[in-house]
Amino acid sequence: LGFLVSDREKNIVLYMYQPEARESFGGQKLIRKGDFHIGQHINTFFRIKCRTSEVKKDGKPLTDADKRQVTVYATLDGALGYLLPLPEKTYRRLLMCQNLLVTYIPHIAGLNPKAFRMYKSAQKLLGNTARGVVDGELVWQYLMLSYSERFEI
Repeated sequence: LGFLVSDREKNIVLYMYQPEARESFGGQKLIRKGDFHIGQHINTFFRIKCRTSEVKKDGKPLTDADKRQVTVYATLDGALGYLLPLPEKTYRRLLMCQNLLVTYIPHIAGLNPKAFRMYKSAQKLLGNTARGVVDGELVWQYLMLSYSERFEI
């Protein structure tokens, strides 16, 4: 069970309910699993069930992939974005690809996208930021590279 929240500093924060985790004190505290700077004020969130490639007609129980939901958000500037839960293996691969792309491709105005997406706050945090979100916009740049550049990465 997860909760997505946005704040006035234009961040998205993901909290998870995990009563078995030690730091949640038996489920009394939510655990911060991810944070991400969007750069725009978020107005609304809504969930949509993920469409699966195969329809379950045989009566078998749904797998975790079949139960996933996309969280779509809208900003005050009129932009739409979405967050999608990933399996751990896919997350690790995309995170590795993201880290390579940060150092490999040239960025607009020489600005570091990883630094832009870091959680920003007017107050100091007592703990470390929980970065558990992959920047889809940056990873999408991989598909825009030439074949030789992709092979090199």
